[in-house]
Amino acid sequence: MKKKFDLSKLTLYPAVIFVFIITQLPFAITIIFSLLRWNVMRPDQGISFAGISNYITILTSKDTYQVLLNTLIIVVACLALCTVLAVLLGVLFNRKFPGGYIFRTLFVMPYFVMDCIVGIFWKTVLLNPNMGLNYYICKLFGMQAVDFFGKYALLTIIILIVWQWTPFFFLIVMGGLQGIPEEVQESAKLDGASPLQRLLWIDIPMIKKHIVTAMVLGLINILKVFGLVYVSTQGGPGVSSANLPYLTYRTIFNEWNVGKAAALAVITVVITLIVSQNFFKAVNKIQD
Repeated sequence: MKKKFDLSKLTLYPAVIFVFIITQLPFAITIIFSLLRWNVMRPDQGISFAGISNYITILTSKDTYQVLLNTLIIVVACLALCTVLAVLLGVLFNRKFPGGYIFRTLFVMPYFVMDCIVGIFWKTVLLNPNMGLNYYICKLFGMQAVDFFGKYALLTIIILIVWQWTPFFFLIVMGGLQGIPEEVQESAKLDGASPLQRLLWIDIPMIKKHIVTAMVLGLINILKVFGLVYVSTQGGPGVSSANLPYLTYRTIFNEWNVGKAAALAVITVVITLIVSQNFFKAVNKIQD
């Protein structure tokens, strides 16, 4: 007996083709570029096949490993801080009090501000050692203004990312906390559980999936942070606060080296996939 052809499967092909064109095709072109020796500012040298020499140049550079370490520190620190702050603030705001909705709205506003605006605001208005709020507060106490973007560039980048992305974690955690039945909390209170015990043994276990979701989405977004680094520190001093996306940008627009920048982009994608996959495995083990 002949099987009937399922026409509904045909509707999948346009979507698959579209996803392939906008994701895999550009990546394939990037891989091709990474195998070329091509400097835009030196058209006299032309374009030639370089093989894996671009990859060797990157992997033998000290700056590359410094930037890799920076990226790892940024991701781990920001994920940990955003998660802890989101849970604590979620518990704090998950109750009725006068002006609660207003405070929640004000708290989540940084998430909706563009990266570049956040970087410029903190760099010029708040932390500028010559004319910002940092200068006037230090002057009030007779102290020398701290050059955050000079001496503590990487720490400052982490603070900016946490300030912007904690509201995103907070929204997801709040959704989970508000889904906890009130009867559960009341029963715990009647049994004599303290607020800390309710947080550790009731709230967190019941919103574990929400926390994991926030961390997974946060990991992807924090790995590709670029605007904050570009407008605040530009990866400096040196490469002390640069991450992989910014190093790729600087390679193409400062050195004008298309092949090397493409190779760095490929390495960034591979590292991102490895980190993401290992993170997913670790999360699945915890959930099991």
